[in-house]
Amino acid sequence: MSKNKSAIHHMTWKEAETAFSKDPVVIVPLGSMEEHGPHSITGDYLAATELAKRVSEESDAIYIPTIPFGNSEYFRGYPGTISLSQETVLGFLEDIFRSLIEHGISKIVVFNGHAGNAPAVDQVARKVRRADDVMIASVNLWQGLDPVKKKEIYGDVDPSGHGGEPLTSIMSYLYPDDMRMDLLNDWKEAEKWQDFEVKNFKEVKVGNASANIYFNMEEVSPEGIMGDPTQSSAERGKVIIEHLTQFGVELVEKVSNSQMKVK
Repeated sequence: MSKNKSAIHHMTWKEAETAFSKDPVVIVPLGSMEEHGPHSITGDYLAATELAKRVSEESDAIYIPTIPFGNSEYFRGYPGTISLSQETVLGFLEDIFRSLIEHGISKIVVFNGHAGNAPAVDQVARKVRRADDVMIASVNLWQGLDPVKKKEIYGDVDPSGHGGEPLTSIMSYLYPDDMRMDLLNDWKEAEKWQDFEVKNFKEVKVGNASANIYFNMEEVSPEGIMGDPTQSSAERGKVIIEHLTQFGVELVEKVSNSQMKVK
């Protein structure tokens, strides 16, 4: 007799058929393969995988394998980054959703570990929702670390940013043997790009507002860091993962109880 399984990719099709008949929430984890500074591994999709696994084990949800690649255009200058076109991301998302819906799945939660995937998730979810009686929710995972929890973990100085927190702590907790904090030396973040004051790797400040400028990461931070990875620790990573797991469980339970109908 087999034990209950939460990963669809470890089920036979007969087991999947049985699992699908229970009207489960299916978690679709997304991530990317991209630089996170000289010290952290490129496979940040691994964090989304771990959260999908933990949430499924603590709820009645099941999950599919993580899509390891996303739209990482602005990081393509760094070795190890593998970036998909937006058209490719849109296509595989719709194909995944429709494959699940075809076999009776009506509740999907996207665990998005890469902000660059968010526009595609929004577009496909809207398209599919209009066509089918389904509930689709998505969360950009690192936004689940709310300001109150951040202050509890970091104090008054927020070290969040690409190549900084929370990913450095998360990966230090999940994959300590792969991290290379010894490669982390001084890094530079450009304060200006031409006549613009840099806000982050996508935005510049214009007066009291901001605008998008489509530069590449290496133009504003050669080391690929905009945050403070020195505030990281495996202990903090454990706290963050446990917090995000409970956040994910609560979201899944609410989606599971939903009665949304489109038609």
